Amino acid sequence: MSGTLVETIPLLEDLHYASVECAGLPLEQIAADRIGCTPNGDGQVPGFLPERHQLVFSSVDTPEEVPDEDTVQRVIYRTDLPYRAQHSSICYPMELNRRPTTVGALGPYVSLICGHQDYIENCVLLSAVQAVGSAARLREIREVAYAYVHRFRHRSAGQSSAHDRRTALEDITDGLSQLELELSYSVEVGSDIGTLVPALRVESFHQELFGAMGLTERAATIGQMLQRLGNATAAELTSVESIERRAADRRRVRTVVSVTFVTTITGTLSLLFGFFGVNARQVDQHRSMFDDHYTPIYALITAILLCAVAIFGAMRLQERWAERQDRGRTRTWEGTHRLLAREVGTVILDPADAPAARRIPGSRTARTDRRTPPMHP
Repeated sequence: MSGTLVETIPLLEDLHYASVECAGLPLEQIAADRIGCTPNGDGQVPGFLPERHQLVFSSVDTPEEVPDEDTVQRVIYRTDLPYRAQHSSICYPMELNRRPTTVGALGPYVSLICGHQDYIENCVLLSAVQAVGSAARLREIREVAYAYVHRFRHRSAGQSSAHDRRTALEDITDGLSQLELELSYSVEVGSDIGTLVPALRVESFHQELFGAMGLTERAATIGQMLQRLGNATAAELTSVESIERRAADRRRVRTVVSVTFVTTITGTLSLLFGFFGVNARQVDQHRSMFDDHYTPIYALITAILLCAVAIFGAMRLQERWAERQDRGRTRTWEGTHRLLAREVGTVILDPADAPAARRIPGSRTARTDRRTPPMHP
């Protein structure tokens, strides 16, 4: 039995890399034909996803036929080489190894099940399918999250107005909410199989498999990524709302100034025509209204109009200057480097002093331009 299991290692290796053909057709082509998968835009049939987990089932009749630990590790690691037991990540679920004639060992990519009933093997297959599907969905969520991070870092490129930035941030926020929902119901919920299959051996295998594949830790990490990106997006939305409120205040002030300007002109003209309509000795009915005799009153009216125009123009210039300042603020990824350089005093993260290649904080090449002063006792 041990020799038979070891002889499956080359087959497992070929199956892992999908380098197996049947009747001259590759395995991926056969699977695509079975499920009715059509070629994509390039005319090629989509292949298998990178997430894979192999199951090896073997029957055991007597305790002497149980594979030893060395055989188990050769199958799970898909290599016919010795190993040191203290440096192994193979998991042995307790419920699958309870009987003298049963063995259950699993790794991140291969699991070995020996001596169990058919229904347990079928449930183990369903568990592996669920785990592989959760891993694939987790990878997709991670890729989309990185795409949102890229959009967030370059959110100021091509966005000249606060409305465009708000729209982009709202799209990111909506996408993050959907990713968090997908993470909860496609990955985290899949780690619990006890409510669907009430069997201790299956539940033990499922939990150990999720732990061996690192799905629980990776899901928690990606959940933190989504949460922190959501917090950063919410903070940026608050900043945009502050800019929009300032713009609304400036528009309100401009409206008031415009109304006041029109009121000033109409009031001044009313003053002028009212002056000529009064019955006073300063108004001579034998003189034209454009006579030099009325130059002082025209000068006063002109001064009032010029003051109103100057006030309106100064406020408009101040508003445009404030708008240029809001648009000129750096809100890209380089802004974070400048923030660290300004607040922490570091030079490594400052792109103005960094070369074209990206510097890694704490690396040896980033510190070559600094000399450590000698230490004196």
